[in-house]
Amino acid sequence: MKKKLLSLFIILSVLFVMSFPLAAEINLLSPAEGVWSNKQMLVIDNSGDGDFFYSVDGADPETFGFAYDGPVLLDVSGQVQVNITRIGSDGKKEKTSVFYNVQADDAAKTPYHDFIQTFFDGGILNYSAGSQLVIPEDLYFYLGVLQDKNAPENYMPARTLCLSSESVLSRYIPCTILDRNRNIKYRFIIKTYPQSAGVYSRRDVPFEITDWETISFLDDNLIYKVDSEYWGLPTEPRRIDRSVSHMISWQPLEYDAGNPIEFFVLPPKPEVIREEEEDGSIIYSLKGDDSYALSLRNEADGSYSELFSKVGIDAFYGDAVSGNLTLGVFASSVYQGKFTVSYNINRRPPQIPVIKTNAEGFVSRGSVDVKITGVRGAELYVALSQPLTLSESNLNYSATDELFKNVPLGAYKKVKGENFSLRWAQNGLSPVYYKVSAYTKTDDNESSPVEFAVVIDQSNYYFDAEGDPEAADGTSLHPFTDFNQLSTALTKQRVVKLSVKGEMQINRAYNVSANFEITNNGDARLNFGPEGSLIVKASTFEISDCRIHNTADSSKKSIVPVIKLENSVLTMKNCIIGADFARNGTVIDASNAIINISDTMASANAVSYVSFISAVKSRMSIKNSSISTNAETSVVISANGGNLNAQKNNFSVTGVSGRIAELFGLTAVLKENSYKAQLSNNTSKNQPVYVNNSTKLTEEKNTAQGF
Repeated sequence: MKKKLLSLFIILSVLFVMSFPLAAEINLLSPAEGVWSNKQMLVIDNSGDGDFFYSVDGADPETFGFAYDGPVLLDVSGQVQVNITRIGSDGKKEKTSVFYNVQADDAAKTPYHDFIQTFFDGGILNYSAGSQLVIPEDLYFYLGVLQDKNAPENYMPARTLCLSSESVLSRYIPCTILDRNRNIKYRFIIKTYPQSAGVYSRRDVPFEITDWETISFLDDNLIYKVDSEYWGLPTEPRRIDRSVSHMISWQPLEYDAGNPIEFFVLPPKPEVIREEEEDGSIIYSLKGDDSYALSLRNEADGSYSELFSKVGIDAFYGDAVSGNLTLGVFASSVYQGKFTVSYNINRRPPQIPVIKTNAEGFVSRGSVDVKITGVRGAELYVALSQPLTLSESNLNYSATDELFKNVPLGAYKKVKGENFSLRWAQNGLSPVYYKVSAYTKTDDNESSPVEFAVVIDQSNYYFDAEGDPEAADGTSLHPFTDFNQLSTALTKQRVVKLSVKGEMQINRAYNVSANFEITNNGDARLNFGPEGSLIVKASTFEISDCRIHNTADSSKKSIVPVIKLENSVLTMKNCIIGADFARNGTVIDASNAIINISDTMASANAVSYVSFISAVKSRMSIKNSSISTNAETSVVISANGGNLNAQKNNFSVTGVSGRIAELFGLTAVLKENSYKAQLSNNTSKNQPVYVNNSTKLTEEKNTAQGF
């Protein structure tokens, strides 16, 4: 399976050795390790000494492989192992192997389908200098071969690529295309050509010029003269002054009056002009006689092909090209001499900065530390946005939301050194959005900017019983699915606002030192297990529009309150509570607390003893609520010290004995309340409200039934 010989165009590229140390003599452009969505080309720089053989099935290339003469499509998919062997003229062998995976995807349903089709079947895209190569905007691209496979690929946003129309280099350039949304990559070869072919004509003359000033006369059957000299038959090369023009004449040796005399005008040696264009390309031309033209030397055999009036060298944005180039000079299609030029065009941007942060995602629950690191030897530029304070209507966090897209960045500023660090904080109760962008610069090359943005929200959390536990981060898009996911925030944050949808299980005791608020986001139900409890310490707890229930365990004899308050404030509004305890139970246990309950329905049940509120040195306000307890001994409110204000409530107790309230040493105001009792041990001494001598009680318009 012999392939076509390479074109006579000079193949110039920055060729990098693949990852195996033994491959020092094998300059491989393609394929490369990775997972690709198209079949790969085999492209080796075989311009030097040696023969190359390859196989695509893991076999020994010398025995079961193919000879390599030029680029060839490797028509294989799935897991592929390419083995390559080079045999030098001295018999020395070099070997390398490349492993890659092809999972074909022709991008049929993408807006960039037509672009993929330009190389999908053949693995190569032909490009003519001066034309435009448009990378579709949905893609990112990378040119060349990675110098360090451990370094991140320096992908650049899509753009239009173009080479100077004067560029005459023919090159094979690897191009990697990335679709970040689909997480797939394509890799193909861009083959560059001059915009148009030069002139191939040559004039046949009986002399040869070497080293510009040396003329050798080739045909012994001719006589020659230079300028106005006598005719002669020179047998040795002669040197001439190339600073002036000369006329070389010749005619047959045997004189005849009708013999034609032919001549060639040799113009002065031209000056080589090197110009660097604004676009960074390099143009070589000749200053002198218009008959001069340039040609590129094929280093493999020393031949010259097309003639050009100008020779341009250029590289795509994102690429680099360097080396030496031999240019032959022709006058009226006759070779005059050569000169060698060195070139180095680097349009490869420096590595994009690396941003490291302690934020786990787009939403952070604490202060965010950001460190931006540029590449060594490059300048680092950083731009920051102004902090954007978010309102309640902005809490549906999405990085692609137009609100965040429209946040402007400030001016880029060069920073000292290669690193830049900053810390972002909420600095208040409202969430804040921050954004930073950075790029690196070396000479005239700039990397693509890299951005990092984050919302710092230490307060707002969401729970949804039907959410995805794998993605849960407590945001509205990815709500928590387990109350335990909130436990750290309840002790670390200043404020925690929890929006609940569905049933939330609380199966153990949780300490709460944050100011905690629970609201209903759709059928909110709090189900406390036998050991479930919220222990609120030196903070506030607000809950509204929720249903609360607990589960009894007959093996548990100790009292585990649903809510325990220590030096804290409880505000409960429009809730429904159903508490079932095994032997003894208390719904709310308070010490040095403030309790505000309104528009709430509650029932508490136990076997031996139950109370709705058991409080010490606390201030309580209960309004427009209905509360009942049921046990052998039933109490709605048991309080020692503090204050109680209860208005327009329905209180009831059921059991053997019980009271609406037992008040010791506090000030109480009870107005317009309804007391009801269903007690089997109902004596005249069983009053709805018991007070000791140190209690100051004010009662107005209360009614009692069953006492």
